Parts: sequence; structure tokens; C-alpha cells
Amino acid sequence: MKHKHLRLLAMMSLIALAISVLPLAMAQPPGGRDGNEGRRGGPPRFELGQVFPPPLLEELNLTPAQEKELNIIKQDLKDKLEKLLTDEQKQTVENFRPRRPGGPGGPDGNGPPPPPDSARGDRRPERGQRPPAEPAAAAEPQPTAQVKLKELPKGVTRVPVTFSEGHETDPRDHGRPVVLIAAALGVTPEVFRDAFSKVRPARGGAEPEPAQVRQNKAVLMEALEKHGVTNEKLDTVSNYYRYPPGRNSIWTNKSAVANALVKDGAVIGYEIVNGGSGYTSTPTVSVPNIKGATAKVEISYGKVMENNGSVSAITITEK
Repeated sequence: MKHKHLRLLAMMSLIALAISVLPLAMAQPPGGRDGNEGRRGGPPRFELGQVFPPPLLEELNLTPAQEKELNIIKQDLKDKLEKLLTDEQKQTVENFRPRRPGGPGGPDGNGPPPPPDSARGDRRPERGQRPPAEPAAAAEPQPTAQVKLKELPKGVTRVPVTFSEGHETDPRDHGRPVVLIAAALGVTPEVFRDAFSKVRPARGGAEPEPAQVRQNKAVLMEALEKHGVTNEKLDTVSNYYRYPPGRNSIWTNKSAVANALVKDGAVIGYEIVNGGSGYTSTPTVSVPNIKGATAKVEISYGKVMENNGSVSAITITEK
């Protein structure tokens, strides 16, 4: 009797646990091209009696004896939930799907909406200004790992520079980092723009219907497959550059680190410590306490997303 009482308490605890881990168990990355569950990363159906999500089960590394006991508990829990829920509630569980991160507007039409004008930098250029420069083709950037600083000549000192801006987008892209997405996919920005022009994102920030998500994905793949873009690659790039909606929210990025080489109060050169990543336009470089310091910054784009949109060169410009 005591053992049966303990088993009942354990079952009640597991019911509460199953409810609490439901979002975690369902939180899987976007699925295959047609959006069906069980296809390459698609969200699986939640099953009554499920206690732990698959990733957590792998981490637990249960023994055969534990797995056998867990299967008994899962079956008992499933039986109890079958009796507890109405047919309508069971159907709700059967049809439940997790909300995708972000919102409409990402590369597959299911990413975040563009950030406000003050954050996304996609305002129309002022008269006489041109949109941010784009790479003509996806070229591999230089490595941006921490570099070993060389010994400087006598009288030369290092002064850390300040990077600002560098995350503006072309007005045609409505805040999306198309130059980064295209480079990571190995296509030109114009190729990706043409493909995305046929996508129909949900309006008003609403969550797109599953059928619409599948259709948008199919449209993108139809245009990009001929350029060597795979479904898995599109998912990887889309997720990497998807960002949460909100003021001042932007895509994954890392600030560059560099020094100005100063002698007798003047900048005589620059050295890059880390090129950073995620720049969609040329950042501005300033040197604290040094007047008249001017610099030309070059950005490199490529398929390696950790280095995509990195500062590859800083040179002194003529005054």
C-alpha cells in the first residue's frame, strides 16, 4: 500500500512536469521545405505521456533499467491523461504547434518584422547620398580571430578606436540584412531580393498560417536552388539572422576591435585586432583625443557567418 501511494505521488508530480516541459519539448527549429512534422528539424507532435523532451533525454543518458521504469511511468501517465481530458482537449493537444521565434519578415517570410526607423537605419538617403554599398559577389572574408600585436617602433603608441554605425540597410530591404543573408547563402543581394520579392509575409506582425509558411519556403527554394542553396542552408542562415522584434533590435553581430597607431599626436596607421561581424554598411571610426583622424574602412562578406560583414582593412585617408 505504501509503495502504491508513493507511485501515485510520483505520477502527480510527473503530470505537472509534463505540462511544464511542453513548450520545451515543442521548441524545435523550423522544419523542412513543406513544413511537415518529422522532416529535418520540423517540430514533432506532442504525445500524451511525454515527460522529457528528446534533447534532455539524450543529456540524461538513462540506464536500461531507468528507461524501462520511465516507459512504465509514461504509459501510466498517458492512461491518466486520456481519462482526464475531453475529446476536444485531446484534439487541441494533437493540433498544437509551437510559435516560431521572431515574427513575419525574416528570410523565409517568418522572421522578425523590421525594427523601427531609428534602429534599422533603412530611411531613405538624404539628397546627394547613396544607399550603403553592397558586395558585388560573396567573397570569403579575412579571418577575424584575435591577432598577436607586434612590437611598435619607439615613440609609437596604440590608442583603441571607436566604431559607430555600420548597421544601416538598403531602403529596398525594409530593415532586413540582405547583404549578410545573400553572402552567407553564396548569392548576390540582387538574387536574394528577387527571390524574396515573391514571398508573402503575414501582415501586421501576425503569425503566418502554416500553409503560408510552407508556400513562402517553397517559393524561396524554387528561386535559390538553382544557385546551389539547399534547404538546410536556408534554414541555418535564416535562423542565424533572425532577431526579436523591438526597438533597437538587430541581427547577430559583433563589434570590431582596432587600434590607431599614434606618434607625436597624429595617427600614422591602424591595426585590426578583431574584425567583428554583422556590419551591413561602412562603420565610422574615431580616435579619442586625436583631432583630424580620418580613416577608410573596408568590409568583407562571405559564407562563414561568424566572419560575415567583418572589418577587413582600415587605412588613412587624405584630408
